[in-house]
Amino acid sequence: MATTKKTASFKTVEDTFETVVEAQKKTFDDAVQAGTDAFAKGYEDFYNSARQQVNKAQQSVFGNMDQASDFNRENVEAVIVSSNIVAKGFEVFGKEIAAYAQQVVEANMVAAKKLSTAKDPQELMDIQSECAKTAFDDFVSESTKLQDISTKVSNQASLPISERINKAVDTFAKSVAA
Repeated sequence: MATTKKTASFKTVEDTFETVVEAQKKTFDDAVQAGTDAFAKGYEDFYNSARQQVNKAQQSVFGNMDQASDFNRENVEAVIVSSNIVAKGFEVFGKEIAAYAQQVVEANMVAAKKLSTAKDPQELMDIQSECAKTAFDDFVSESTKLQDISTKVSNQASLPISERINKAVDTFAKSVAA
């Protein structure tokens, strides 16, 4: 009977030991699984977050490239408009100089005829003084006209570029503020 008690007692200890081992194994397996699940979830969250950041960065870069391209295209267009205004201004300026040169030639012809009709040296000096005064007044008048044309062309030609500079300042100020 002592052996049966020992065997039964040993069987109970063995069953208890196996139950404890099974429970610890289950606890260990559950802990490993929980750690694996937590790691997998953390990795998935990290991956999704990193992917979102990369997508945002790509959109920002490509969006900024499109904006930069549009901005540069608009700058080139402004320079072309400005250059066209300057070219038209040179055309007007050239026509004005040509017209003035023609006027001077005609005035010199008239002056030469008048000078040839002078009867004495005093009349010659009077005609020469009158012609010189008229030529000087015409020159001052023409210079003022050419200066006005130059100022007008300069103001008109600088307007498209000035607008682009203002747009650049606004754009970069907004991007710095953001």
